Amino acid sequence: MTSIGTAGPRRFDGDSPVVRVLGIFLAARLATLVVAWLATRVTPGLGITEMLTEWDGNWNEMVADHWYQRVPLSEQFRHEWLTLAFFPVLPAVTGALHLVTGVGVHVLGPLVSMAFGAAGFAVLARFLARRFGAEIAVASCALMVAAPPAFVYSMFYTEGPMLLWAALTFDALDRRQWARAGLWALLGGLTRPNGFLLVVPCLVAAIGEWRASGTRRVNRAFLAPLLAPVGFLGWLAVAWVATGEPAGYFAIQSDGWGARVDGGVETVRTIADHLTGVDLGLDARSNVFFVVVLGLGGVVLAIRQRMDPVLVSWAAALTLLTAMSERQASGGRFLLPAFPLFVAWTRAIPTWARTAVTVGSAMVMAVLFVFSTRDLGLTP
Repeated sequence: MTSIGTAGPRRFDGDSPVVRVLGIFLAARLATLVVAWLATRVTPGLGITEMLTEWDGNWNEMVADHWYQRVPLSEQFRHEWLTLAFFPVLPAVTGALHLVTGVGVHVLGPLVSMAFGAAGFAVLARFLARRFGAEIAVASCALMVAAPPAFVYSMFYTEGPMLLWAALTFDALDRRQWARAGLWALLGGLTRPNGFLLVVPCLVAAIGEWRASGTRRVNRAFLAPLLAPVGFLGWLAVAWVATGEPAGYFAIQSDGWGARVDGGVETVRTIADHLTGVDLGLDARSNVFFVVVLGLGGVVLAIRQRMDPVLVSWAAALTLLTAMSERQASGGRFLLPAFPLFVAWTRAIPTWARTAVTVGSAMVMAVLFVFSTRDLGLTP
Protein backbone atom coordinates (compact mmCIF):
# COMPACT_ATOMS: atom_id res chain seq x y z
CA MET A 1 0.00 0.00 0.00
CA THR A 2 1.27 3.45 -0.82
CA SER A 3 1.09 6.23 1.72
CA ILE A 4 -1.45 9.01 1.32
CA GLY A 5 -1.37 12.43 2.88
CA THR A 6 1.03 13.69 5.48
CA ALA A 7 3.09 11.63 7.84
CA GLY A 8 1.79 11.15 11.35
CA PRO A 9 3.62 12.44 14.41
CA ARG A 10 6.57 10.42 15.64
CA ARG A 11 6.36 11.39 19.29
CA PHE A 12 3.80 10.11 21.76
CA ASP A 13 2.66 13.33 23.43
CA GLY A 14 -0.52 14.99 24.59
CA ASP A 15 -1.30 16.30 21.10
CA SER A 16 -0.69 13.01 19.30
CA PRO A 17 -3.60 11.39 17.45
CA VAL A 18 -3.27 8.30 19.65
CA VAL A 19 -3.77 10.27 22.88
CA ARG A 20 -6.63 12.29 21.42
CA VAL A 21 -8.42 9.24 20.05
CA LEU A 22 -7.98 7.31 23.30
CA GLY A 23 -9.43 10.27 25.17
CA ILE A 24 -12.47 10.27 22.89
CA PHE A 25 -12.87 6.51 23.21
CA LEU A 26 -12.66 6.55 27.01
CA ALA A 27 -15.08 9.48 27.21
CA ALA A 28 -17.57 7.56 25.09
CA ARG A 29 -17.20 4.49 27.28
CA LEU A 30 -17.81 6.59 30.39
CA ALA A 31 -20.87 8.12 28.72
CA THR A 32 -22.35 4.71 27.91
CA LEU A 33 -21.77 3.60 31.50
CA VAL A 34 -23.63 6.70 32.69
CA VAL A 35 -26.50 5.89 30.32
CA ALA A 36 -26.52 2.32 31.63
CA TRP A 37 -26.59 3.57 35.23
CA LEU A 38 -29.50 5.92 34.46
CA ALA A 39 -31.39 3.04 32.84
CA THR A 40 -30.94 0.95 35.98
CA ARG A 41 -32.43 3.78 38.06
CA VAL A 42 -35.74 3.53 36.22
CA THR A 43 -35.79 -0.26 35.88
CA PRO A 44 -35.82 -2.05 39.24
CA GLY A 45 -33.74 -5.21 39.26
CA LEU A 46 -31.69 -4.25 36.20
CA GLY A 47 -27.95 -3.99 36.84
CA ILE A 48 -25.23 -2.30 34.83
CA THR A 49 -23.33 -5.53 34.21
CA GLU A 50 -26.57 -7.13 33.06
CA MET A 51 -26.99 -4.39 30.45
CA LEU A 52 -23.40 -4.81 29.29
CA THR A 53 -23.70 -8.58 28.91
CA GLU A 54 -27.05 -8.70 27.08
CA TRP A 55 -27.66 -10.45 23.74
CA ASP A 56 -24.41 -11.92 22.37
CA GLY A 57 -22.77 -11.01 25.66
CA ASN A 58 -24.85 -13.71 27.36
CA TRP A 59 -23.41 -16.32 25.02
CA ASN A 60 -19.85 -15.05 25.38
CA GLU A 61 -20.32 -15.17 29.15
CA MET A 62 -21.58 -18.75 28.95
CA VAL A 63 -18.55 -19.82 26.88
CA ALA A 64 -16.09 -17.94 29.10
CA ASP A 65 -17.58 -19.59 32.20
CA HIS A 66 -18.14 -23.14 30.93
CA TRP A 67 -16.36 -23.31 27.57
CA TYR A 68 -18.24 -24.93 24.67
CA GLN A 69 -21.11 -27.13 25.79
CA ARG A 70 -24.35 -28.37 24.31
CA VAL A 71 -27.55 -26.50 25.14
CA PRO A 72 -30.87 -28.29 25.66
CA LEU A 73 -33.11 -28.16 22.60
CA SER A 74 -36.25 -26.06 22.99
CA GLU A 75 -38.47 -23.73 21.01
CA GLN A 76 -35.85 -21.04 21.59
CA PHE A 77 -32.70 -23.15 21.18
CA ARG A 78 -33.07 -25.09 17.94
CA HIS A 79 -29.54 -26.44 17.73
CA GLU A 80 -27.63 -28.10 20.54
CA TRP A 81 -24.32 -26.49 19.53
CA LEU A 82 -25.40 -22.87 19.47
CA THR A 83 -22.38 -21.96 21.59
CA LEU A 84 -20.13 -22.73 18.61
CA ALA A 85 -21.56 -19.70 16.81
CA PHE A 86 -19.43 -17.59 19.16
CA PHE A 87 -15.77 -17.59 18.27
CA PRO A 88 -13.15 -18.36 20.94
CA VAL A 89 -10.74 -15.41 21.21
CA LEU A 90 -12.79 -13.06 23.41
CA PRO A 91 -14.33 -15.66 25.76
CA ALA A 92 -10.99 -17.50 26.03
CA VAL A 93 -9.11 -14.36 27.10
CA THR A 94 -11.89 -13.43 29.52
CA GLY A 95 -12.11 -16.95 30.94
CA ALA A 96 -8.34 -17.07 31.48
CA LEU A 97 -8.39 -13.74 33.32
CA HIS A 98 -11.27 -15.03 35.43
CA LEU A 99 -9.23 -18.05 36.48
CA VAL A 100 -6.22 -15.87 37.33
CA THR A 101 -8.02 -13.03 39.13
CA GLY A 102 -11.17 -14.67 40.45
CA VAL A 103 -13.21 -11.69 39.20
CA GLY A 104 -16.57 -12.69 37.75
CA VAL A 105 -16.89 -13.09 33.99
CA HIS A 106 -19.92 -10.79 33.97
CA VAL A 107 -17.63 -8.00 35.22
CA LEU A 108 -14.49 -8.92 33.29
CA GLY A 109 -16.22 -9.44 29.94
CA PRO A 110 -17.16 -5.80 29.24
CA LEU A 111 -13.82 -4.59 30.66
CA VAL A 112 -11.85 -6.94 28.39
CA SER A 113 -13.92 -5.87 25.39
CA MET A 114 -13.29 -2.19 26.19
CA ALA A 115 -9.56 -2.82 26.65
CA PHE A 116 -9.39 -4.51 23.25
CA GLY A 117 -11.29 -1.59 21.75
CA ALA A 118 -8.92 0.97 23.27
CA ALA A 119 -5.92 -0.91 21.90
CA GLY A 120 -7.59 -1.18 18.50
CA PHE A 121 -8.27 2.55 18.30
CA ALA A 122 -4.71 3.34 19.41
CA VAL A 123 -3.24 1.24 16.59
CA LEU A 124 -5.79 2.57 14.11
CA ALA A 125 -5.08 6.20 15.05
CA ARG A 126 -1.38 5.76 14.34
CA PHE A 127 -2.06 3.99 11.06
CA LEU A 128 -4.55 6.58 9.83
CA ALA A 129 -2.32 9.48 10.91
CA ARG A 130 0.50 8.02 8.86
CA ARG A 131 -1.81 7.59 5.88
CA PHE A 132 -4.14 10.59 5.96
CA GLY A 133 -2.72 13.02 8.50
CA ALA A 134 -3.52 13.61 12.15
CA GLU A 135 -6.75 15.57 11.74
CA ILE A 136 -8.44 13.04 9.46
CA ALA A 137 -7.24 10.24 11.75
CA VAL A 138 -8.79 11.82 14.85
CA ALA A 139 -12.01 12.89 13.11
CA SER A 140 -12.50 9.45 11.51
CA CYS A 141 -11.93 7.61 14.78
CA ALA A 142 -14.26 10.03 16.57
CA LEU A 143 -16.97 9.28 14.01
CA MET A 144 -16.40 5.55 14.56
CA VAL A 145 -16.56 5.91 18.33
CA ALA A 146 -19.80 7.89 18.05
CA ALA A 147 -21.45 5.73 15.39
CA PRO A 148 -25.01 4.76 16.43
CA PRO A 149 -24.17 1.05 16.96
CA ALA A 150 -20.83 1.79 18.66
CA PHE A 151 -22.27 1.36 22.15
CA VAL A 152 -21.33 -2.31 21.72
CA TYR A 153 -17.70 -1.31 22.40
CA SER A 154 -18.84 -1.10 26.05
CA MET A 155 -20.50 -4.52 25.97
CA PHE A 156 -19.19 -8.10 26.10
CA TYR A 157 -19.05 -8.10 22.29
CA THR A 158 -16.31 -8.93 19.79
CA GLU A 159 -16.13 -5.56 18.00
CA GLY A 160 -13.22 -4.39 20.18
CA PRO A 161 -10.87 -7.30 19.46
CA MET A 162 -11.99 -7.40 15.81
CA LEU A 163 -11.01 -3.76 15.36
CA LEU A 164 -7.61 -4.46 16.96
CA TRP A 165 -6.81 -7.37 14.63
CA ALA A 166 -8.00 -5.39 11.59
CA ALA A 167 -5.87 -2.36 12.51
CA LEU A 168 -2.82 -4.53 13.19
CA THR A 169 -3.34 -6.36 9.89
CA PHE A 170 -3.42 -3.14 7.88
CA ASP A 171 -0.48 -1.70 9.78
CA ALA A 172 1.55 -4.82 8.98
CA LEU A 173 0.48 -4.78 5.32
CA ASP A 174 1.50 -1.13 5.12
CA ARG A 175 4.94 -2.05 6.45
CA ARG A 176 5.16 -5.12 4.16
CA GLN A 177 5.36 -7.46 7.16
CA TRP A 178 3.48 -10.19 5.33
CA ALA A 179 3.65 -13.07 7.80
CA ARG A 180 2.69 -10.79 10.66
CA ALA A 181 -0.28 -9.44 8.68
CA GLY A 182 -1.45 -12.99 8.00
CA LEU A 183 -1.21 -13.93 11.68
CA TRP A 184 -3.23 -10.88 12.78
CA ALA A 185 -5.82 -11.69 10.13
CA LEU A 186 -5.88 -15.31 11.35
CA LEU A 187 -6.81 -14.05 14.82
CA GLY A 188 -9.54 -11.95 13.26
CA GLY A 189 -10.99 -15.11 11.76
CA LEU A 190 -11.05 -16.65 15.24
CA THR A 191 -12.78 -13.63 16.76
CA ARG A 192 -16.00 -13.16 14.81
CA PRO A 193 -17.60 -14.59 11.65
CA ASN A 194 -16.83 -11.72 9.27
CA GLY A 195 -13.23 -11.63 10.48
CA PHE A 196 -12.32 -14.10 7.74
CA LEU A 197 -12.83 -11.26 5.23
CA LEU A 198 -9.41 -9.91 6.24
CA VAL A 199 -8.16 -12.35 3.62
CA VAL A 200 -9.50 -9.94 0.97
CA PRO A 201 -7.22 -6.95 1.70
CA CYS A 202 -4.35 -9.36 2.32
CA LEU A 203 -4.86 -10.82 -1.14
CA VAL A 204 -5.25 -7.42 -2.81
CA ALA A 205 -2.06 -6.20 -1.12
CA ALA A 206 -0.18 -9.34 -2.16
CA ILE A 207 -1.29 -9.00 -5.78
CA GLY A 208 -0.28 -5.34 -5.76
CA GLU A 209 3.15 -6.21 -4.36
CA TRP A 210 3.57 -9.00 -6.92
CA ARG A 211 2.68 -6.71 -9.82
CA ALA A 212 4.96 -3.97 -8.53
CA SER A 213 7.89 -6.39 -8.19
CA GLY A 214 8.03 -6.93 -11.95
CA THR A 215 8.55 -10.67 -11.57
CA ARG A 216 6.25 -13.59 -12.21
CA ARG A 217 7.50 -15.49 -9.19
CA VAL A 218 5.22 -15.81 -6.16
CA ASN A 219 6.83 -13.83 -3.37
CA ARG A 220 6.54 -13.54 0.40
CA ALA A 221 3.60 -11.18 0.12
CA PHE A 222 1.33 -14.18 -0.46
CA LEU A 223 2.07 -15.43 3.05
CA ALA A 224 -0.58 -12.95 4.26
CA PRO A 225 -3.56 -14.30 2.26
CA LEU A 226 -2.41 -17.88 2.85
CA LEU A 227 -2.38 -17.47 6.63
CA ALA A 228 -5.40 -15.16 6.91
CA PRO A 229 -8.23 -17.73 6.50
CA VAL A 230 -6.63 -20.45 8.66
CA GLY A 231 -8.37 -19.37 11.88
CA PHE A 232 -11.84 -19.27 10.36
CA LEU A 233 -11.37 -22.54 8.46
CA GLY A 234 -10.08 -24.15 11.65
CA TRP A 235 -13.25 -23.10 13.48
CA LEU A 236 -15.37 -24.55 10.68
CA ALA A 237 -13.48 -27.81 11.24
CA VAL A 238 -14.21 -27.68 14.98
CA ALA A 239 -17.93 -27.25 14.24
CA TRP A 240 -17.76 -30.13 11.74
CA VAL A 241 -16.27 -32.45 14.36
CA ALA A 242 -18.77 -31.37 17.03
CA THR A 243 -21.90 -31.59 14.86
CA GLY A 244 -20.86 -34.36 12.50
CA GLU A 245 -21.84 -32.13 9.54
CA PRO A 246 -19.31 -30.60 7.12
CA ALA A 247 -21.45 -27.44 7.04
CA GLY A 248 -22.23 -27.67 10.75
CA TYR A 249 -21.24 -24.09 11.54
CA PHE A 250 -23.58 -22.69 8.90
CA ALA A 251 -26.40 -24.93 10.13
CA ILE A 252 -25.88 -23.52 13.64
CA GLN A 253 -26.14 -19.95 12.35
CA SER A 254 -29.20 -20.75 10.25
CA ASP A 255 -31.08 -22.72 12.93
CA GLY A 256 -30.17 -20.37 15.76
CA TRP A 257 -30.60 -16.93 14.25
CA GLY A 258 -31.83 -17.33 10.70
CA ALA A 259 -28.43 -16.04 9.55
CA ARG A 260 -28.00 -17.17 5.96
CA VAL A 261 -26.35 -15.74 2.87
CA ASP A 262 -29.07 -15.16 0.29
CA GLY A 263 -27.15 -13.05 -2.21
CA GLY A 264 -28.85 -9.82 -1.11
CA VAL A 265 -32.43 -10.86 -1.89
CA GLU A 266 -33.80 -9.96 1.53
CA THR A 267 -31.92 -6.66 1.65
CA VAL A 268 -33.38 -5.62 -1.72
CA ARG A 269 -36.85 -6.71 -0.59
CA THR A 270 -36.51 -4.75 2.65
CA ILE A 271 -35.38 -1.62 0.80
CA ALA A 272 -38.35 -1.95 -1.57
CA ASP A 273 -40.74 -2.38 1.36
CA HIS A 274 -39.42 0.77 2.99
CA LEU A 275 -39.75 2.75 -0.24
CA THR A 276 -43.39 1.65 -0.53
CA GLY A 277 -44.19 2.61 3.05
CA VAL A 278 -44.10 -0.81 4.71
CA ASP A 279 -42.86 -0.53 8.31
CA LEU A 280 -40.74 -3.56 9.15
CA GLY A 281 -39.52 -2.36 12.55
CA LEU A 282 -36.42 -0.68 13.95
CA ASP A 283 -34.07 -3.59 13.22
CA ALA A 284 -34.85 -3.62 9.50
CA ARG A 285 -34.94 0.18 9.21
CA SER A 286 -31.55 0.62 10.86
CA ASN A 287 -30.06 -2.28 8.89
CA VAL A 288 -31.12 -0.72 5.58
CA PHE A 289 -29.80 2.68 6.62
CA PHE A 290 -26.38 1.39 7.58
CA VAL A 291 -25.96 -0.91 4.58
CA VAL A 292 -27.08 1.71 2.05
CA VAL A 293 -25.78 4.96 3.56
CA LEU A 294 -22.72 4.01 5.62
CA GLY A 295 -21.78 0.92 3.60
CA LEU A 296 -22.58 1.44 -0.07
CA GLY A 297 -22.33 5.22 0.23
CA GLY A 298 -18.97 4.95 1.96
CA VAL A 299 -17.60 2.56 -0.66
CA VAL A 300 -18.66 4.89 -3.48
CA LEU A 301 -17.03 7.84 -1.71
CA ALA A 302 -13.83 5.86 -1.10
CA ILE A 303 -13.60 4.94 -4.79
CA ARG A 304 -14.28 8.53 -5.87
CA GLN A 305 -11.60 9.73 -3.46
CA ARG A 306 -9.17 7.26 -5.07
CA MET A 307 -8.54 5.57 -1.75
CA ASP A 308 -6.02 2.72 -1.74
CA PRO A 309 -7.62 -0.43 -3.26
CA VAL A 310 -6.43 -2.44 -0.24
CA LEU A 311 -8.52 -0.23 2.05
CA VAL A 312 -11.47 -0.13 -0.34
CA SER A 313 -11.48 -3.92 -0.63
CA TRP A 314 -11.92 -4.33 3.14
CA ALA A 315 -14.80 -1.86 3.28
CA ALA A 316 -16.45 -3.35 0.19
CA ALA A 317 -16.10 -6.94 1.42
CA LEU A 318 -17.72 -6.20 4.79
CA THR A 319 -20.51 -4.17 3.16
CA LEU A 320 -21.21 -6.86 0.57
CA LEU A 321 -21.39 -9.67 3.12
CA THR A 322 -23.69 -7.60 5.36
CA ALA A 323 -25.95 -6.80 2.40
CA MET A 324 -26.12 -10.48 1.42
CA SER A 325 -27.41 -11.59 4.83
CA GLU A 326 -30.99 -12.78 5.01
CA ARG A 327 -31.13 -11.64 8.63
CA GLN A 328 -32.07 -7.98 8.63
CA ALA A 329 -30.54 -6.93 11.94
CA SER A 330 -27.23 -5.75 13.40
CA GLY A 331 -25.97 -4.45 10.05
CA GLY A 332 -24.47 -1.33 11.57
CA ARG A 333 -22.50 -3.35 14.12
CA PHE A 334 -21.16 -5.63 11.39
CA LEU A 335 -19.78 -2.55 9.58
CA LEU A 336 -18.02 -1.03 12.60
CA PRO A 337 -14.63 -2.66 11.77
CA ALA A 338 -14.84 -1.23 8.22
CA PHE A 339 -12.86 1.87 9.17
CA PRO A 340 -12.24 3.02 5.56
CA LEU A 341 -15.98 3.79 5.36
CA PHE A 342 -15.64 6.26 8.22
CA VAL A 343 -12.52 7.76 6.68
CA ALA A 344 -14.35 8.27 3.39
CA TRP A 345 -17.33 9.91 5.08
CA THR A 346 -15.08 12.09 7.25
CA ARG A 347 -13.23 13.36 4.20
CA ALA A 348 -16.56 14.07 2.49
CA ILE A 349 -18.07 16.01 5.41
CA PRO A 350 -17.07 19.70 5.51
CA THR A 351 -14.59 20.42 8.28
CA TRP A 352 -16.94 22.86 10.00
CA ALA A 353 -19.70 20.21 10.19
CA ARG A 354 -17.69 17.25 11.50
CA THR A 355 -18.13 18.03 15.19
CA ALA A 356 -21.88 18.53 14.83
CA VAL A 357 -22.27 15.29 12.90
CA THR A 358 -20.23 13.37 15.47
CA VAL A 359 -22.14 14.80 18.43
CA GLY A 360 -25.48 14.11 16.75
CA SER A 361 -24.42 10.55 16.03
CA ALA A 362 -23.37 10.09 19.66
CA MET A 363 -26.80 11.20 20.82
CA VAL A 364 -28.43 8.63 18.55
CA MET A 365 -26.01 6.02 19.92
CA ALA A 366 -27.18 6.71 23.47
CA VAL A 367 -30.84 6.32 22.47
CA LEU A 368 -30.20 3.08 20.58
CA PHE A 369 -28.25 1.70 23.54
CA VAL A 370 -31.32 2.15 25.74
CA PHE A 371 -33.58 0.68 23.03
CA SER A 372 -31.38 -2.40 22.73
CA THR A 373 -31.50 -3.16 26.44
CA ARG A 374 -35.13 -2.28 27.13
CA ASP A 375 -36.77 -4.64 24.60
CA LEU A 376 -37.68 -1.77 22.29
CA GLY A 377 -37.06 -3.54 19.03
CA LEU A 378 -33.33 -3.11 18.37
CA THR A 379 -30.90 -6.03 18.16
CA PRO A 380 -27.30 -4.89 18.71
